[in-house]
Amino acid sequence: MKIIQDFNISVPTNFSGSLNRPIPASPSNITLAAFGLAVNQADSDVLLISTVAIQSFLGIPEVVLSVFRNSQVIATVRVSTLAVNETRNITFQVLDDNPPLGYHSYRLTAEVTNPLLNQASAVGPISFSGTSFAPGV
Repeated sequence: MKIIQDFNISVPTNFSGSLNRPIPASPSNITLAAFGLAVNQADSDVLLISTVAIQSFLGIPEVVLSVFRNSQVIATVRVSTLAVNETRNITFQVLDDNPPLGYHSYRLTAEVTNPLLNQASAVGPISFSGTSFAPGV
């Protein structure tokens, strides 16, 4: 059985359509949510869960959501919409297996990878949480 070492969450908004944060073209990105999390024992795992709503405003944008531990990308999710003004809700999980010991910054970013005549915004909800699990006894 695993033991919870630490938990943290960043929730810029719980509500659908409650904000409008334009997503920049790659290689630029926007930080949607971030928090710190402690890893106190070797062989620990960190479970990260995120929900993001993205709306297309021009064309059919392809958005890459990236999860960083400190300055290193540990996961990416590619999201595309099917029509102009379509809103897509994305929920995904990432397992950071055996991260280094210490206190780490976890960050969720977004960027549009096909910017020619394509634009998108993060419109809410946006949530990003993490739980650090130590090996059981």
